[in-house]
Amino acid sequence: MRRLLNDLLAYLADLRGVVPRGWDAFFFRPADPTALGLIRVAVGMLATWNLWVFGLDLHAYLGTEGWADPEWVRLAYRLEAPGAWSFWFLVPDSWLRPAGLACLAVLALYTAGLWSRATAVLAWAIVVSTARRVPMALFGFDQALSTWMLYLAVTGASGQAVSLDRFLARRRAARAAVARRRRDGRWVVDPGAPAPTVSANLALRLIQLHLALIYGMAGLAKLQGQAWWAGKAIWGVLASAEFRTFDLTWLVDHPWLLNLLTHASLALELGYPALIWVRRLRPPLLAAVALMHAGIGLTAPGLIEFGLTMLAGNLAFVPGPWLRSLVAGREQPAGRVLYDGACPRCRASMALIGAADPDRMIEPVDLTAVDVSAVRPGLTREACLRAMHLVRADGRVVVGYDALRTIGLWLPLTWPLAVAGSLPGVTAAGRHVYHALAASRLRDVPCTDEVCGIHPQSGQGRAKQASSAGHPEGTPP
Repeated sequence: MRRLLNDLLAYLADLRGVVPRGWDAFFFRPADPTALGLIRVAVGMLATWNLWVFGLDLHAYLGTEGWADPEWVRLAYRLEAPGAWSFWFLVPDSWLRPAGLACLAVLALYTAGLWSRATAVLAWAIVVSTARRVPMALFGFDQALSTWMLYLAVTGASGQAVSLDRFLARRRAARAAVARRRRDGRWVVDPGAPAPTVSANLALRLIQLHLALIYGMAGLAKLQGQAWWAGKAIWGVLASAEFRTFDLTWLVDHPWLLNLLTHASLALELGYPALIWVRRLRPPLLAAVALMHAGIGLTAPGLIEFGLTMLAGNLAFVPGPWLRSLVAGREQPAGRVLYDGACPRCRASMALIGAADPDRMIEPVDLTAVDVSAVRPGLTREACLRAMHLVRADGRVVVGYDALRTIGLWLPLTWPLAVAGSLPGVTAAGRHVYHALAASRLRDVPCTDEVCGIHPQSGQGRAKQASSAGHPEGTPP
């Protein structure tokens, strides 16, 4: 008996040490913030869309003579939610339009990740204030959206990845790297994978736990409905003409399928809070959740925004390295760029490319410091000085505007511009503009000073240096 008691005491002592360690590891271990950046982009776009829809009839939604009388709404909140607030109560009707445009601008900055710590708090306040001002339009979409935005705001982790804040920081680092290029003409920017942080992990855990609570409570609530036990709940939605997008009443001839869909969705919601923490089960479970919300969106169009918000939250369970591999899943580096290191404009352009290239898919090479034929047999210094040359990993060479367009297609940040630049007519105009800009730029002697290495000097001084160095002015990059 004494031995059993000693074993029990030893077990409790071990448990007392394991619980705090597990708590710290769960909430306070640094985590990759990539998923948070994508969640911020998704909820920012949804919040912008939501406010834009309200803006189509702003006075009807938010005005004093609109559908929700402000005095009635305030009275309802005093009785049911005394702590409820909304800054829209303080905005006079004459200022609704300017205030709405200002809010849209804040949401756009938040989505892009610019000044993300401040705009995250402001964007959350905008979403909550709008939902509180128009309670008759409040539903699960607004609640889920404001919840994810709250967690991003209080942790300050929303701009740590996939943001303009991070891009601008990398651009500063790239500009310094260009100025410190090595003797072999190459320069290196630190890898672009965002550093794991405790704040990112805390935000991810809060979203994950809230998702488990939402799905679990939804499943338990459904158990109170007789139609879910009978396997007929899905049929009630499909047969309703109010929500119907597609005529799926033919499923009445297949009751077994209706029962399967009903019980499968119920089992998914009940099992989610426990099974989502099992790593091997997580991918199929997330795929099943995506299919469920897609099906809800198709059969009940009013829930599309809610489904998208829930899918955005489920990104919290997707590893950041895997998300980045979807973009950078190609041979590294994908190409080497021969640029003119004696051209300030070219150096600034390469710093911009380096900042937009977090996975270092591009290797910049200063052609003034290397033998270009060693990079790619057949290349000449004269040809490379006439236009930028991109030597792809497969050996193909792309020149000038086409090189810039190819690089743009490889980088996520510049991909939309590169696609637009590939349209018929745009390519021809782009080549003309590229050659015009290349012919108008000046060159100076290479330097190692960071300020000199990135900024052009005055025109007169630059011309004198170019002349003394034997470099003809106006030579294209």
